[in-house]
Amino acid sequence: MKKKFVIPVIISIILGFISAQIIYSTYRKNLEETDYNVYLIQAGSYNNKEDLITDFPENDEYLILEENGFYNVYVGMTTDLINANKIKNLYSNKNYDTYIKPTIINNIEFVSNLEQYDILISEVDDEENIISINDVILSSYEEIVLGK
Repeated sequence: MKKKFVIPVIISIILGFISAQIIYSTYRKNLEETDYNVYLIQAGSYNNKEDLITDFPENDEYLILEENGFYNVYVGMTTDLINANKIKNLYSNKNYDTYIKPTIINNIEFVSNLEQYDILISEVDDEENIISINDVILSSYEEIVLGK
């Protein structure tokens, strides 16, 4: 009698485990392929690196990405439009010609981190803290998304 009971239980456990693995892997795949809206705060776009270096000397306060033959300079990144305007205004007050550029990012690890930093940005108002948080965000983007 024990055999008649044990074998179906073992088979049920194995089938349950396999089903869970299939469902979990499908869930993870869908999660990783999801696109997330992100706002980049752009402070310049240059045709060549010489002009870029003149306006933005070597510094960690911004991110430089080569896109479509142009060198674009970003000073901030957020998932929240209110925070994007806060960052834009901060740099506009420092005489940077900035604008908000919506984009899509599909890296869940980075976006999860960015959402946590957005909470911090929404809570602070002083320039030093916002710039400091942005430095961490841009460094995180380079590390997690760009692999630098």
